[in-house]
Amino acid sequence: MLETGVIFQVRCIDNTLQRNTLSLGQIYEVTRDFARDGYYELSGLGRFSRARFEVLESSSKTAD
Repeated sequence: MLETGVIFQVRCIDNTLQRNTLSLGQIYEVTRDFARDGYYELSGLGRFSRARFEVLESSSKTAD
């Protein structure tokens, strides 16, 4: 589960019907996560289905 209010990054893995807006492999910043409704709000781009993205691990985490 992701923390509320935390901005995180995702990578686009599906740009079907959104080729003018999203690019495959591009990393985007998520400003709001609407888990109940199944979508992310991307910084400056709008809302997109969560299924289009994979969450990137924070580089600040250390291995145990």
